[in-house]
Amino acid sequence: MYQYSLEFFTRLFTLRLEKSEQSEDIERRLVILIDDITKAFYLAICRGLFERDKILYSFLNTAQILRRADKISNEEWNGFLRGSITDFREKENKAADYLDDKMWQGLLGLEEMHENFKDISQSACDVGDKPIWKEIIKSEIPWTIDLPAVYEARLTPFQKTMLMNILKKTKLIGSIKEFVKHESGAFYIESPPFDLVGCLEDSSNIIPIIFVLSPGADPIAYLKALAVDKGMDTKL
Repeated sequence: MYQYSLEFFTRLFTLRLEKSEQSEDIERRLVILIDDITKAFYLAICRGLFERDKILYSFLNTAQILRRADKISNEEWNGFLRGSITDFREKENKAADYLDDKMWQGLLGLEEMHENFKDISQSACDVGDKPIWKEIIKSEIPWTIDLPAVYEARLTPFQKTMLMNILKKTKLIGSIKEFVKHESGAFYIESPPFDLVGCLEDSSNIIPIIFVLSPGADPIAYLKALAVDKGMDTKL
């Protein structure tokens, strides 16, 4: 059911060109359009997504914007999705007291992917840094803990998400939300409430609004309230 036609995107794009704030200043107008259209598409597509998939959409949207701006390289993106293509199984795990072999190999893979991760495996063994890494691994909210100073300053938000994918995969969703919030804003990690008025504004007299209902759900009350608000209740 997650399919959107070119007509859908074209119509929504044209609608936002008409309804967004106008400006004679070209640069300001472009900024307005980018912000308005991005938000409009987020709201429109989230209406048709299951709750569990909305943060994934936000993440993919944010990552794609950064990839197009060359702020996330293909190597970083592929590394996040698939890990390193190099086999590090023969490399000795020098932090075996708290990192399993998969985590250790993941750190070596990060070093290979980007210079910002340089010597991160050595940091994991460093007497001064090790308590920080251990705290991150034990924490229920690891993205709130500052990394060792050099990596806290050096790593981009996406690279920190890559690191969390290695060290604390079970808490990756929280790290992804932090990444989206930092790069796109808190608006894109908050699930939009059901908005029938917005649906109506994005529709027309030849475009139906279709409800996919779960057991027990009933949109009639929302439709009646909207009809009253629009002065159409006598036609129900």
